[in-house]
Amino acid sequence: MDTDTHTSQRLEKGALIVGFAALAAAVLVARGSSPETYELSIYAGTPPAYWAGTGVALLVGIFVGLYGDGIERRLALALAGVAGFGVASLPVLRSYYFFGAGDALTHLGWAKDIAAGRMSVLDFLYPGTHTIAVVIADATGMELHRAMLVMVATFFAVFLLFVPLATWTVTRDRQATALAALSGVLFLPINNISVFDMPHPTTQAILFLPLVLYLAARYLLRADRERLVVGTPTGALLGIASVAVVLVHPQQAANVLVVYASILGLQLLARFVGTAEVDHSTFALQTAFLAVVFALWAPRHERATGATSALLNMLTSGLQVAGETTQAAGSVSAVGGSIAVLFVKLFGVSVVFCALAGLVVLGGVLDRFDDPPDLNPFARYLGVALVPLFGLFFAYFVVSYEKLHFRQLGFIMVPVTVLGAVALARGIDALSARFSPGSARAVVGVALAVMLAASLVTVYGSPYMYQSSSHVTEAQMSGYDAAVEHVGSGTFVGIRGTGIRWTDGVLGYNESRRRELAGGSLYMNETHPAYGENFTGSYVARHYQGHYLAFTDRSRAIDVQVYDGFRFDRRGFRSLDAAPGLNRVQSNGGFQMYRINRTA
Repeated sequence: MDTDTHTSQRLEKGALIVGFAALAAAVLVARGSSPETYELSIYAGTPPAYWAGTGVALLVGIFVGLYGDGIERRLALALAGVAGFGVASLPVLRSYYFFGAGDALTHLGWAKDIAAGRMSVLDFLYPGTHTIAVVIADATGMELHRAMLVMVATFFAVFLLFVPLATWTVTRDRQATALAALSGVLFLPINNISVFDMPHPTTQAILFLPLVLYLAARYLLRADRERLVVGTPTGALLGIASVAVVLVHPQQAANVLVVYASILGLQLLARFVGTAEVDHSTFALQTAFLAVVFALWAPRHERATGATSALLNMLTSGLQVAGETTQAAGSVSAVGGSIAVLFVKLFGVSVVFCALAGLVVLGGVLDRFDDPPDLNPFARYLGVALVPLFGLFFAYFVVSYEKLHFRQLGFIMVPVTVLGAVALARGIDALSARFSPGSARAVVGVALAVMLAASLVTVYGSPYMYQSSSHVTEAQMSGYDAAVEHVGSGTFVGIRGTGIRWTDGVLGYNESRRRELAGGSLYMNETHPAYGENFTGSYVARHYQGHYLAFTDRSRAIDVQVYDGFRFDRRGFRSLDAAPGLNRVQSNGGFQMYRINRTA
C-alpha cells in the first residue's frame, strides 16, 4: 500500500511539473502574440500553442485536484485557477489596446471624466469600477484604457479565489472545495448576452458576489475569535463589502439584499420550527445596513429608479412575452443557425449545474445532510433566496426589458456554482459506494473536463455563437479621434450603431453627449433604412447627404463574415468607394469615414 501511495505521489508531482511548464509556455506564447489588426475571434487569433498549453494545465489541475491530497491537491487547484484566470485575462495578456466595443467604451468615457475631474463619483450611479481603474492608472502610470482591463482581471481573480473559500467555509469538505475551485473556472455567470468579460459594472458586481457569500458564511457561523468594540471583524468587512456592491452596481446590490432578506426570513421562521438556523448569528443588522445604504444611494439617481418603473409599467400593460428572444431566434435562423443549438452552447452547462444545485437545495430542505451539520441550513438559505431571484428573472424575461433577465441569470449562477460543486462532491461519494473511489473521481473528472471545454469557448464573443470579438484596436480609436476633429459640428452615421459609444471613449462621456455627434445609423433609420438591397453607395448618397458615414473594420467583419452579408454584404461595402456623392476622407486600416455630399 505504501508503495502504491508513493508511486501515486510521484505521478502527481510529475504531472504538476508538466502542467506548470505547459502553462508557463502558454503564457509566454500569448504574451508574444499581440495583435496588429482587429481580430474577429480571440480564440482564432490566439496561437494554438497557448490553447494546447492551457488545456494540459487544466487537465492536470482537474485530475490531480481530484485524486491528489495535501500539497499536491492545493498546487493542482492553483494551477487550474491560474490557467482559467489566464483565459479570462487574455486581453491583458495579449496587450489588447481595449476590449469592449459597446457599453465598455462608454464606461471608459466615464472613467476619463472621473480622472479629469469632470464628473464627481457622488453624482454617478455606479462609480466603483471606474474609480478602481483610475486608481490603478494613477498608481502604475499605465494608460486608463489598459487600467480598465486590469480592473476586469482583478474581479475575475476575486471570483476564482472566493468561490472555493465560500464553499470551504460552509462544508469544511476538501473534496467539495476542490470541485468548487474547478467549477469556478467554468465562469458560469458569463453569458455574453448581458454579462461579459469586459469593463461592465453589472458583470464586476456579479463576480464580486463570492466574496460577499464567503463573508456572510463566516459571519453566520461566528468564525471570528476576536471582537471589535462594536461587532466583529467579519461583520465589519461584510458591511464594507455591502457598500462596495452598491457602488459597483445597485441592481446587483438589490439582488444581494434579496439574499440577505431571505437569510433573515429563514432565521425568523426557524425560531418557530426549531431548525438549525437558530444557532447562527442573526442577519438582521447586516440586512438593515445594506437596505439603508441602498435606500440612501440608489434613489438619488434617475437610472436606478427608471429601470424599476419601466419594469412595473411593462408588467401592468400589454405584454409581448420574450420579444427580444423571439427576434434573436429569427435573426439566428436567417444566418443559417439554430436558436436551440445556440442555447445549448451558451447555457447547456448552466442547466446541468442548476439541476445539481436543485438537488442540494432539496436535500437541505429535507435535512438529508448529516455531515457537515451546517450544510442543511446553508442549502436552505440559498434555496429560499433563489426563489425570488428566479422570480425576477422570469419577470424580466416576460417583458424582455433591456435583456435584464440575462443579468439576473448571471447573478443566479454564482450560488448555483457553489451548490453545484457540493452536488458533485456528493455524487462522488454516492458513486464511490457503488463502484470504487477512483472510478467515481474519473467519471466526475471527465464530466468537468467536457464542461470546461464547452464553457471556456463562450467566455468571449466569437463566430461560434454568431458574434464578433469586442476587440478594440488603437487604429479604431485613433480613427475616431481624428474623425471627431475633422467633422466639427457635423454628425456621424454608422452601419448598425450610431458611433456614439466610440466618441464616448475618445472624448469622455460628457463631452461626447454635449457635442451630439450621433446622427443615426443605416440599419435603424426608419425612413430610409439602408440595408439589404438598399445597402448601396448610391442609396446612401441620395438619402444621407450632409452626414459622415463612419465605421470600423469590426463593423464590416461582423456583417460580411459572421452574418454572411445578411443585412450588409460585401458588394455593398465595395460600392461605397464607387458612388458619386460619397467621398472617402479618412482611412487607416481600422476605420473609414466618408463625406456624404448632395447628389442630383
